[in-house]
Amino acid sequence: MTEPDKSSSSARPRKCQQCSATVEGTAVCDFCKTLNPAAAMMDFFSLLGLAERFDIDPEELRRKYLALSRHAHPDYHVNDNADVRNLHLQVSASLNEAYQTLRDPASRAAYLLERLGGKSSEADKSVPDGFLDTMMMMQEDVQDAVEASDAAELARLREVLQTQHDGLMRGVAELFAQHQQAVICQAVTAGLLEEIRQQLNAVSYVKKLIDLTR
Repeated sequence: MTEPDKSSSSARPRKCQQCSATVEGTAVCDFCKTLNPAAAMMDFFSLLGLAERFDIDPEELRRKYLALSRHAHPDYHVNDNADVRNLHLQVSASLNEAYQTLRDPASRAAYLLERLGGKSSEADKSVPDGFLDTMMMMQEDVQDAVEASDAAELARLREVLQTQHDGLMRGVAELFAQHQQAVICQAVTAGLLEEIRQQLNAVSYVKKLIDLTR
């Protein structure tokens, strides 16, 4: 998952292409409702007008995405000049990527974690203590049920794994909430970010096992 490069957008104030008003921090000009030229380079939360936090409202996310998507859709600007058309193409693509990332709790957590300075799954593959032992036994059970084509056992295992997945994601939400309250202490926040990465690595592992039961 890649994050838009914001270095060029912060170098100088941006001007609205339509009315020349200064537009910073919003995807659409507050004055004439034209797209901000820097919108395609915004982080996903800013692009969709959401606070940078894990516990977002899914309905608010959907409403803002649909409203901005209609506004940015390239088909409404086929008669505009090339710069305007290219801007709408770029922003439309960014909106789609932002929505797909933020609508899923696990991908939203991974994106936010890296925004907060946490490590990626490639840089840190650790999991909570004892997790791998439990998962190795679960994996054996899943493989045995798959080889036996035991639909009932696969359904049971899927339910067990889904419960574990949901518990891990509740843990992720709790850790993000703690992080919001502990921002003044770097040692505490660093530890929380490490725990979140471990939880998300565990979530990925459980998801793969769930897929094997389908």
